[in-house]
Amino acid sequence: MKIRTAKYIIRDGIVNIYKNKLMSLASISTVTASLLLFGVFLLIAVNLDYNTRALEQLPQMQVYCDYELDDFQVKQVEEAIKGNGRIAEYTMVTKKEAFEKLKELFEDDPSTLEGYDESFLPVSFIIKLVDATESNEVKAELESINGVDSVECPQKTVDIISRFGYWVKIVSGFLIALLVVISVFIISNTIKLTVFARRKEISIMKYIGATDWFIRWPFVVEGVIIGLVGALIAFALTSYGYGALEVKFNEELARSSLGFIKLIKASQINFAIVVLYAFLGGTVGAIGSVISMRKYLKV
Repeated sequence: MKIRTAKYIIRDGIVNIYKNKLMSLASISTVTASLLLFGVFLLIAVNLDYNTRALEQLPQMQVYCDYELDDFQVKQVEEAIKGNGRIAEYTMVTKKEAFEKLKELFEDDPSTLEGYDESFLPVSFIIKLVDATESNEVKAELESINGVDSVECPQKTVDIISRFGYWVKIVSGFLIALLVVISVFIISNTIKLTVFARRKEISIMKYIGATDWFIRWPFVVEGVIIGLVGALIAFALTSYGYGALEVKFNEELARSSLGFIKLIKASQINFAIVVLYAFLGGTVGAIGSVISMRKYLKV
């Protein structure tokens, strides 16, 4: 394709968008909404998978003491754990060790822990059971020990997250497919207006020897531009929203007993998201253009 021809096709596609501003805006809004919803479910699924894989490496059970316990009281809790015949082995995690692990967790964003020290963290015990099927009974026994604040069973959390992730993928797949169909429909209707308004011009172009694709390309460009603009807006909103949520969410989790759960950093996935959004937006726009021309262009 010659440069002059390419310039004409691109310019014509942009002019088509300008002439149908309201419908183009509606198409862009629909693509943006579709990709935003897609992004929400994608981020949920990705984070569920990320944390599931991380949780699989965690112990069967972890006991957290009250963070105000002194050394003698912690020793009493340890003796109670040691005397439980259902526990195969245990490892104590001191406040200092817990804080060092927390610093490793947030090594890319140390400002999150500014103003904090090890004093706000509890001493904990990593537990391995003789029989994992007895986790409910052991959990109840450990929770009854004086000085124990909570008992976590990460492996049960893995099962819950896995089941939840399965249904999230099914629901998101259905909703995304529905919104893609709606986006294609609206974009195709937007381009139909342009085709109808320029039907005489198209007939003349065909009469003087313009090829089928020379006539089609401006409309394809129109659809792709609509899709890409919608994708860029969706990415900007997704990136800003997820970035703010990631920082706040990870800060709150760091202060709780769920510190082993965290969201993937926005910087790690932004590139993949913008590429995926651009691909989907451009593809949806192109498909909408082709569908509209198959019916209304007799070329």
